[in-house]
Amino acid sequence: MEIRLGQIVYFWSKKPQNRLVLTAPKNRTLPNSRQHPYEAQLDALEGLMCADLMAAALGTATLSSTTDLSVLLEQYRTTILEPIEMPVIAQAQRLASRGRTNELIALDQEFLGNHPEWLQLSPASKRFGLDFLSRLHPLQDERVVQRMLKAAQNGKIPGHHLIVFGLTMAVFSIAPRQGLADYAQFALNALIATKAGKLKLTQDDRNALFARSQSRLPEAIDRMVA
Repeated sequence: MEIRLGQIVYFWSKKPQNRLVLTAPKNRTLPNSRQHPYEAQLDALEGLMCADLMAAALGTATLSSTTDLSVLLEQYRTTILEPIEMPVIAQAQRLASRGRTNELIALDQEFLGNHPEWLQLSPASKRFGLDFLSRLHPLQDERVVQRMLKAAQNGKIPGHHLIVFGLTMAVFSIAPRQGLADYAQFALNALIATKAGKLKLTQDDRNALFARSQSRLPEAIDRMVA
């Protein structure tokens, strides 16, 4: 499925694993044996975005049917993904790309207070975020990365995965439109994947659920990066 936003083409793959492998710039080299940090964080969303946990956070009913899951995906998109996650990622990317580390630290520190609805999601978000922040340690020349690592080591930031993902976008020069599109795609597919077995979803079922959820995302991304 292809979506055009401005002059950039986004491919909303039915199989997220089939995509171009990114490489770090020459002066931002990571060990060749490791998966690219940007892709690794996208892949890890399936371990973070649990549909049942999201349902509990949103106060929705138990997910016992495809219809229930479809409702959850729409609620997630309209109450969490578009109004909270994507704007925070975009803001983190902007701050990191401009070297405004103090503001990036403050964004992480104040995130949960500004979004109490995130409370149930915070433990997993911090666990994943700190893990992936630590994987950026080899980037010794990236001052923002090293200052964020120091802040994490000193317990000054919680390390929410949204802030770390925005930082990673900045470090590896991922265009904001592309990064937001990728995050939304993988987050939605992760929620679907966590219920696919229990609900006995076919690949066609999964594709249909995703298509319904992502159809309005290009408009939302346009608003955020305008």
